[in-house]
Amino acid sequence: MRAETVSWRMATVPGHQEIIDTHTHVAISDDPRFPLSASDLATSWWTSGATIDDVLSQLDANGIGRLVLVQAVGAYGYDCSYAAASAAAHSDRAAFVAAVSMHADDPVAELAALCDAPPSGAVIAGVRLFGVDGTEPTWLTDGRAAAVWDFAAEHNLVVVPTVFANEFKHLSTLAEQSPSVSVAIDHCGFTDMVEGDGQVMLFALADIPSLHLKVTSYVLEAAERDDGDAAILIERLAEVFGADRLCWGSDHPQDQRHDYAGKLALARHATRAFDDASRNSFFNTTASRLFFT
Repeated sequence: MRAETVSWRMATVPGHQEIIDTHTHVAISDDPRFPLSASDLATSWWTSGATIDDVLSQLDANGIGRLVLVQAVGAYGYDCSYAAASAAAHSDRAAFVAAVSMHADDPVAELAALCDAPPSGAVIAGVRLFGVDGTEPTWLTDGRAAAVWDFAAEHNLVVVPTVFANEFKHLSTLAEQSPSVSVAIDHCGFTDMVEGDGQVMLFALADIPSLHLKVTSYVLEAAERDDGDAAILIERLAEVFGADRLCWGSDHPQDQRHDYAGKLALARHATRAFDDASRNSFFNTTASRLFFT
């Protein structure tokens, strides 16, 4: 697979469309303006090679055009200052997905404050709802998530849930109640990390048109490990959901199983059987519609 990377240096899809990376993180460990607040979830990814300059250098080396900066909850909690500043400094190519604590009594108030006075003036394209912190995500069913969905509908925000697949039943209810809100599920819900058949839970969402899947390096690596070829899962996802509801994300630099070129190579190898339209959707047009309009 490494040999194939060289021929993919232009990082475009047929029609000369750029590739958009929908899942990147940034962190800086030596700037007092942006103090880290690393949780037990965090690994050492944020100690080196994670500044916005570092990340952009990797994207540039691989020909990637635009990127989505997703709040790194493991490194900063819900202080979005560094991701926002990075997005604002590169507003010509970076979209910003903020995060608010769904354990707060009124997460909508926090989200409204971010939107009214975003750090560094960054434009917020979406809001990450982080539900894999080891606590029960009761906010999915007690009205707090529904309030965020309502706010997202009013402010044209994409909702980006980071939850395990066994919570999909609650996502289904929320999405059906607010069909105008676009939803992009992080990491396809970590289907390999739940009891029962996580993929069955995932495919059960296909009839809800507002739900999209972020097919990240984690998903591709797990599929390659479990099936021997990530294409088996990705082709099935495209068949059931439609490629126009899938988008690629590297999870760089948090995912450290491959370097950036290896992550891109894996994604392109997994979609080698896609036709031109499906490949365009997966690498460009779905992401552009969700995060850059």
